[in-house]
Amino acid sequence: FERVSIMVILLNCMTLGMYQPCENIDCSSERCQILQAFDAFIYIFFALEMVVKMVALGIFGRRCYLGDTWNRLDFFIVMAGCFVCNLERCDAHQQNQAHPQQASDWNINLTAIRTVRVLRPLKAINRVPSMRILVNLLLDTLPMLGNVLLLCFFVFFIFGIIGVQLWAGLLRNRCYPEENFTLVAANDTREPRRLRKLGEGRSWDIRGSRCHTGHSNPHKEAINFDNIAYAWIVIFQVITLEGWVEIMYYVMDAHSFYNFIYFILLIIVGSFFMINLCLVVIATQFSETKQREHQLIDGCPQCATALSLTDGVCTEKDEAEDGAVEDTDGEGAGSGSKERGKKRQAARGKHGGCCRKPCRDVWYDTRMKLWEIVESKYFNRGIMIAILINTISMGIEHHEQPEELTNILEICNIVFTSMFSLEMILKLTAFGSFNYLRNPYNVFDGVIVIISVCEIVGQSDGGLSVLRTFRLLRVLKLVRFMPALRRQLVVLMKTMDNVATFCMLLMLFIFIFSILGMHIFGCKFSIKTETGDTVPDRKNFDSLLWAIVTVFQILTQEDWNGVLYNGMAATSPLAALYFVALMTFGNYVLFNLLVAILVEGFQAEVSSLVQRRSFTADSRKSSVMSLGKSSLERRSLSLVRQQTFLGSILFTLAETRVDNYKLPLNLKEPEINKGVKEDEKADSPRESLCFRIQKMMEVYKPDWCETREDWSVYLFSPQNKFRLLCQSIIAHKLFDYVVLVFIFLNCITVALERPKILQGSVERVFLTISNYIFTTIFVAEMTVKVVSMGLYLGEKAYLRSSWNILDGFLVFVSLIDIVVSMAGGAKILGVLRVLRLLRTLRPLRVISRAPGLKLVVETLITSLKPIGNIVLICCAFFIIFGILGVQLFKGKFYYCVGFDVKNITNKSDCLAASYRWVHHKYNFDNLGQALMSLFVLASKDGWVNIMYHGLDAVAIDQQPVTNNNPWMLLYFISFLLIVSFFVLNMFVGVVVENFHKCRQHQEVEEARRREEKRQRRMEKKRRKAQKLPYYASYGPARLAIHTLCTSHYLDLVITFIICINVITMSLEHYSQPQSLETALKYCNYVFTSTFVIEASLKLVAFGFRRFFKDRTRSQLFLLLLFAFSSLPAIFPPLPKIESNASLPINPTIIRIMRVLRIARLLKMATGMRALLDTVVQALPQVGNLGLLFMLLFFIYAALGVELFGELVCNADYPCEGMSRHATFENFGMAFLTLFQVSTGDNWNGIIFPTQDTLRECPPGGSGSDYGCHAGLQFISPLYFVSFVLTAQFVLINVVVAVLMKHLD
Repeated sequence: FERVSIMVILLNCMTLGMYQPCENIDCSSERCQILQAFDAFIYIFFALEMVVKMVALGIFGRRCYLGDTWNRLDFFIVMAGCFVCNLERCDAHQQNQAHPQQASDWNINLTAIRTVRVLRPLKAINRVPSMRILVNLLLDTLPMLGNVLLLCFFVFFIFGIIGVQLWAGLLRNRCYPEENFTLVAANDTREPRRLRKLGEGRSWDIRGSRCHTGHSNPHKEAINFDNIAYAWIVIFQVITLEGWVEIMYYVMDAHSFYNFIYFILLIIVGSFFMINLCLVVIATQFSETKQREHQLIDGCPQCATALSLTDGVCTEKDEAEDGAVEDTDGEGAGSGSKERGKKRQAARGKHGGCCRKPCRDVWYDTRMKLWEIVESKYFNRGIMIAILINTISMGIEHHEQPEELTNILEICNIVFTSMFSLEMILKLTAFGSFNYLRNPYNVFDGVIVIISVCEIVGQSDGGLSVLRTFRLLRVLKLVRFMPALRRQLVVLMKTMDNVATFCMLLMLFIFIFSILGMHIFGCKFSIKTETGDTVPDRKNFDSLLWAIVTVFQILTQEDWNGVLYNGMAATSPLAALYFVALMTFGNYVLFNLLVAILVEGFQAEVSSLVQRRSFTADSRKSSVMSLGKSSLERRSLSLVRQQTFLGSILFTLAETRVDNYKLPLNLKEPEINKGVKEDEKADSPRESLCFRIQKMMEVYKPDWCETREDWSVYLFSPQNKFRLLCQSIIAHKLFDYVVLVFIFLNCITVALERPKILQGSVERVFLTISNYIFTTIFVAEMTVKVVSMGLYLGEKAYLRSSWNILDGFLVFVSLIDIVVSMAGGAKILGVLRVLRLLRTLRPLRVISRAPGLKLVVETLITSLKPIGNIVLICCAFFIIFGILGVQLFKGKFYYCVGFDVKNITNKSDCLAASYRWVHHKYNFDNLGQALMSLFVLASKDGWVNIMYHGLDAVAIDQQPVTNNNPWMLLYFISFLLIVSFFVLNMFVGVVVENFHKCRQHQEVEEARRREEKRQRRMEKKRRKAQKLPYYASYGPARLAIHTLCTSHYLDLVITFIICINVITMSLEHYSQPQSLETALKYCNYVFTSTFVIEASLKLVAFGFRRFFKDRTRSQLFLLLLFAFSSLPAIFPPLPKIESNASLPINPTIIRIMRVLRIARLLKMATGMRALLDTVVQALPQVGNLGLLFMLLFFIYAALGVELFGELVCNADYPCEGMSRHATFENFGMAFLTLFQVSTGDNWNGIIFPTQDTLRECPPGGSGSDYGCHAGLQFISPLYFVSFVLTAQFVLINVVVAVLMKHLD
C-alpha cells in the first residue's frame, strides 16, 4: 500500500514539473488536458487513501487518523484539493456569464488557490523514515527557534520604525539636468541621479541641475522607507548581506553620511548575532535529540553515555569498517595476509602433492618480498611523488599551448597510468585479491587505474574523452599519506547518511518552491535590451529547470535581491513574502541543519577518540596478560580489535599457533614504547637543536659566565638595587594599564597616518615627534622588563614568552624605522615603506595584556592545524575542479564587444567588423585563472555571472550563445554543493570543537564561581525571609497601591497598552493624511499619560530607592523623560521652528526613543528572556571577539591606507568596485570599506579586476600621480584574500562556538 502511494506521489511530482507557465494559460492544448486528467486521478487516489485510513484507524483520538501530525497534513492537502475542484466548477460557470475583465481577475485568484497542489510532494516525507526523523528533529527546534524569531521581530520593529521616522519619502529625491526638466513618469525604469535631502540647506554639487522630489523609488519601487512594510523588506535584505551597501549609499546620499551607523548596527545585531543564534539553536537541539535517540535505542543510560553523539548504534561491523578506513596503506591487511598466508600454505601442504611444493615455496617467497617492497616507506613515498608530479602535469594544460607540450602531456599520462597499474598489480600479487579489496583506499585506487586504462585504449579509437576527467581523482590518492586528513574524511564519511537525507530534503524543498514560483511568476520576468526588444530575464521561472536554478541561486544569497525586485514589479509587493519564506526556511533553517550535522559529526568523533584511547590503554595490558589463556583470549582481543589498528595486528597474531605468541609480543611492546619516544622527539625538534648548540657553546664559555648564571644580562645581580626597582615597577598593578594607555594613544597616531600628508607640514611634524616619543616609551618598557627578568637565561626570561618576542620585534622595527628615516629616507624609500607598513602591527601588543583576548587568540592558534587539514581538502577539490574547468572551458570565455553583435558568430567576424575580441575577467584559460574563478564561486559572491558565461560558451574562438549548453550547470552546482555548502561548513565544526577543548580548563573555575554566586543568593533570600517585608509599615492607601503595582493583571494591561502603542507607531508612513497624523498625536498623549500614571503609582508603592534599583522601572523612567522631551516637538500650539530652536537635539531622534518601549515586552516572554540570558552570559567572550575584530580591522585598515591610499579613480582610470563611498583615502573610509568586504557584498568588485585596485602602471610614466606601484598587483590579492579568509571563515565561526558553548 505504502509503495503504491509513493509511486503516485512520484507521478504527481512529474506531472507538476511538466507544467509550462508560458503555454498553459487557458489550457487549450492536448498536453495540458492530459496533465489535468492525471491531476484528477491523483487527487481521487489521495482522497481514497484518506478514506481507507480513516475507516481502518478511526478519525478522532490519540491513535486514530487525525492523532498523527503527518496524517493531518495529508487531510489538509486533500481538503484543499476538494476546495480547488469546487472553485474550478464555479470558475467554468462564472466565465460563461462574466465580463472579460472580471473573468481575468477571477482567473488570477484561482491560480493563487491552485498553488496548494504544490504541497502534495510533502506527503513523501512521511513515506521515507530517515527524512521523517530529520523533519521531526527540525520541528523539535521550533519552540527555541520561535524565541529567536520573536527576537528578530523586535529588532525588525525597532529598526523599521526608526527607518520610517528618519527617511520616509527621502529616496524619491532626484536631480535632473536643467535644460529639459520633466518629472520622471512612474513607470520609467531609468535611475536619474539621486541626491541629498531637499531643503536642509546643504550645498548642491551639481551646477545647472534642478532638484525635486520624484515619483518613484529606486529599484522598481522596491527600496524605500515610506512605510513599515517596505522598511521591513529593506531590513531583511540588509540582514541577508546582499546588496546592503547600495541601499546604504542611497540613504547616505539622501540624508547624511553618518547613517552608516544604523546599517552597521543592524548587521552586527541581525547578521552576526541573530542568524548565528538560529544556527546555534538548531545545532544544540540536534545533538540533544541525537543523544535522546541513542538512549532510547540502547535502553541503558551507561551505554547511552558511552555512545553519546555517535551516529547510529555502534556495532562491531561499524568499528571494523572504521578500522578498514583508518588502516592507511593496507598495513593491517598486509600483516594479516602475511600471517594468513602461512596458514594457507600449511593447509595446502597437507592436501597437495610433493612435486608442487618447491613451486609453492618460490611463489610464497616472491609474495613475501613483494609484500615488503609494497609496504616499505620508500615505495609509498615514490608513489606520493608520482601523484604530485602527475597533478602538476595535469595543471600545466592551458589555452593556446604549443603542440609539443600537448604531446609531452599525453606521453606523461601513459607513463603515470603504467606506474599506477604496476602498483596495483604488485599490491594484488602481494596481498591477494581478497585482502586488497578489504581496504577502501585500494578499491578507490583500482577503480581510477581501470578507468585510466580504458581511457588510453579508447583514445586510440578517438572516443571516450569523458573518461579523461576521472584522471583528476588521482589527486585524492594523496589522502592516504596524511593521517590527520584521513580523520577529517572519516568524519565526513560518518555524517554521510545524515547528509544524504538532508540532500533529499533539500531537493524536495527546492522542487516545491520551484513549482510554486512557476505558478506565481511564470512567464512574467522580462527585460528590454538596448535595441528595444523584450527578452525573458536570465533569472526566471518559465520552466522547471530554470525555476530550480533560480531557487538555488536565491538559496546561495547571490543577487537574490534582483529577483525580488523583478517579482515585486511583475506581480505585487506581496511577492516579497515568497522570497522571505524561501530565504528563511532554506538558508536559516535547512542549511543550518547541515552545519548542525557536521558539527555533531566532529563532536562525536572527539568523544569516540577519547573513549578509544582509554579502551586501548586498558586493553593493551589485558591483551598482553591474557594471550596465553585460551578462554579469555578471544573476548579481550575482539575489544582491542574494534578499537585500534594495533588491535587488528594483535588479533591476527593471536589467530596463529600458540607457540608463536611470545616472540611477536616481545617485539611489539618495545616498538610501542619506541613509537611514543619517537613522537616525543618529533614534538620537540627545536629544543633538541637549542640543547645541542648550548652543549657546543659550553666548551667556549668563560668562567665568569658560569658564576653569573642568575644575573640579568650578566650585568645586574639579583640583589642589584636598579634590578629590584625594575621588578617593583613591573609588579605594580598600574604598570600594565599605563602601558595599555600608551598603546591606545599610539594606535590613534597610526590611524592618523596617510600617504598624502605633505612633508614639513604641522601634521607630519606632530606624527614624527609622537612616533619618537612612543618608541622611547616602549624601549624603556622593554629595558625595564629585560633588566628585571633577564633576556634569555632563566625560566621567566623575557624571550621565553612568545608574546614578549612579538613586543620585542615591534620595538626593534620602530628603532630601525627611526634610524633609517634619520639617515636619509629619500634614498631608501622602499625600506622605509616596508617599515611603515610594519608599524601598523603595533596594536597586536594589546593581545598579551587582555586575558580574555589571549584565550580567543590561543583558541584560533590551536585550531590552525585542523583548519589546515580542511584547507587541504578544499585545495584538493579546488585543483580537481580547476583542472576540469580548464579542460571544459579553456579559450571559450571570449566574446565580441561592439555596437551590434547579433550576426557575429566567431573571432574572425568580430575582428572583420573592427570590434574588440576580449575575455571575461574570470575565466578558465589556465589553472591560475580557474582557481581564482573558483574562489569567487566558493565565496558565493558573483558566481551567477560566471555560471552564465559557462552555459553560453560554444567553442574556442566562437561567439557565446545564450544557454548553449545547460548541462554545464552540473559543474557549477556540484562545485557549490561540495565545496561551499559542505567542505567550508566543516570550518564551523573544527572551530567549535577546538573552542570546547580550550574552554575545558576554564569551565571548572566558572562552575565554582557560579556555585558561589548561587550560595550568596540563597543566603540573601534566607535573611530576607527572616526580616519583616518592607511594605509592613505602609498605611492602607499605600498598601492598596503596592498590591495593585505587584499584581500580574497590571502587567498584562500594560503589556496590552505597549502592543497597541507599537502598532500606532508603525502606522506612520510617507504622505499620510492629516486626520491620521492628528489621531496618532493624540494616541501618543494618551500612552504617555498612561505610562506617567504607572510610573507615579510605582514611585509611591516602592519608594524612590527601590524604584530605581529595579532595572525595568528605571528603564520606564528614562522612557518617560524621552516622551516628555518629545512632546514639544509634536504639540499643536507651538510652531515647528520655535520648537526646533528650543530643543538642543533634533526632535525626530527623541521621538524615535519611544520605540524602546517595545523592550518592556521582553519582561513577559520567558523563553526569550532565557535566550537573552544566554546571550548576556556569552557577552564577555563575544566582547573579546569584538576586540579581536577591531584589532584585525584596525591593522588591515592602516595597511590599506598605506598601500592603496594614493589610488586615484577618475575618467582615465575608472574603478569599477570602488567609489567615493568605498576608498582607502583615510583611516575611517578604509574601515568602512573593509566592513563591506567582511560581509562579502560585492567584495570581488573591489578586489580583483586589474582595472580596479590591481591597475597596471601607465606606460612611460612613473605612475606616482595615480598611486600606482609595481608590487601592488601581487600584494593586493594577498591582502584581500587573507582578510576575507580570516574575517569570513574563521572569526565569524568563533562567534558560533561561543554562543553554542553557553547554550549547552
